[in-house]
Amino acid sequence: MHRSTVLRFLTAGCLALAAFGVVPAHAQGERNFHADMAAEWETKYTESPAVGSADFHLDLATLTFTWKITFKDLTGPLVEAHVYGPAQPGANGQIMFDVGKKGATSPLTGSQVLTEAQVQYLLYGWTYVNLITAKYPHGEIRGQLDVVPPADLKPPA
Repeated sequence: MHRSTVLRFLTAGCLALAAFGVVPAHAQGERNFHADMAAEWETKYTESPAVGSADFHLDLATLTFTWKITFKDLTGPLVEAHVYGPAQPGANGQIMFDVGKKGATSPLTGSQVLTEAQVQYLLYGWTYVNLITAKYPHGEIRGQLDVVPPADLKPPA
């Protein structure tokens, strides 16, 4: 699917919902995503006290994806941090892009321009963030990205 097709589809859907008062005008060109991260969501057994939280913002006009990821109590320094997809909860995907480099500390921040496929994976809920340490090369803490509904989302009357 071409970028213009994806954007037209998303825009048309948002405009239809906005017409019914479901989506506020300010939220039509953006989406927010969140993941709580813990060892229990890794696909291989991981015993770690670490926890984290990942917040992402997608600008649909530019496909720019920005993030802030906080974490604590990793068993060692961060080796890698990535967003993976496509993968439903409990499954493994491929690295889509880096969100942190070796030795980085909390919080991790940055941005990336996404492809059309990456946007689709996000909207389907088929992406996750994974933080990797030397002790856990498959990942120490992981969290599936979920769309965050706008705070002022109102159901139709």
